[in-house]
Amino acid sequence: MSKIGDIDSPARYRRLARDCLEMARTVASEGPRATLVEMAQIWMRLAGTEEGRQVAQQQQQTQPKADDKKG
Repeated sequence: MSKIGDIDSPARYRRLARDCLEMARTVASEGPRATLVEMAQIWMRLAGTEEGRQVAQQQQQTQPKADDKKG
């Protein structure tokens, strides 16, 4: 079971992408297989987007406030 903090985790999104690709290997029909591959691509894009969001958030937290720069 996932932890609450893991909901928006890039690692979780990558696991979901990997799961989609593993399922795609077992599907005989082209249509469902293509859908699973597309889902995997979307999960990977989401992982990258979330990583970027987390980095931006960390950078905002480490930058001094405008009031702190005045001295």
